[in-house]
Amino acid sequence: MARAFRVERAIGNNVLLTADLQTEREYVIFGKGLGFSLKAGQTIASTDPRIEKRFRLDDTEQMKQYHSYLEEIDPGIIEVTERIADHIKQNTGVDVNPKLYFALPSHIQFAVYRLRNGMDIVNPFLNETKKNFPMEYEIAARLAEWISTQFEIEVPEDEIGFLSFHIHSGIHNVPVGQLIKQTDQQ
Repeated sequence: MARAFRVERAIGNNVLLTADLQTEREYVIFGKGLGFSLKAGQTIASTDPRIEKRFRLDDTEQMKQYHSYLEEIDPGIIEVTERIADHIKQNTGVDVNPKLYFALPSHIQFAVYRLRNGMDIVNPFLNETKKNFPMEYEIAARLAEWISTQFEIEVPEDEIGFLSFHIHSGIHNVPVGQLIKQTDQQ
C-alpha cells in the first residue's frame, strides 16, 4: 500500500505543507498546481505523478519555525518565489534546492519592508556579484521586476545583487552566507 499525505495547508500554487498519514512526520511537497487542486484535510498519495519534490521537516524546532514563518510571509511573496523557481528551471534546466522556498521569501519580505520604509540597501559586493554570477544576476533582475510590480516599489541594483546570492544558492546548493564570505575574500 502506497503512503499518503494529509494536506495541512496550501502554501502557494505549487507548495503544500503535509503530514504523512502513517508517521505524522511533516513534509513540504512541491508540484505544479498542487496548491490549487488540494485543500487542507484532503490526502495525496506519495506516488502521485504531480509531486516533483518532497522536503521533510525533521527537527521539531525547524517545524515550529516553519509554521511561524508561514503566518508571517505575504502570500504574494510566496507567489513570486514560485515564479522565480519555475523561471530558473525553464532557463537552466535545474530544479532549485527546496531551501530556496524558505530563504528567498524571508529575504524578499524584509527587503520589501526596508524599501517601503525608505531604508537604504547597500551592497558592498555588487560589482563582484555581477562579475562572478552573471546568469544569477540576470535572473535576479527579472525577480526584481516581479517584486516591483507585485508590491509597487522600486528595487535598487544593490538589492538585485543580494537576490543573486539567493538564486545562486538555490541552483548550486551553496549557503548564502558562504557565498558572501567567498565574495568578501576576493
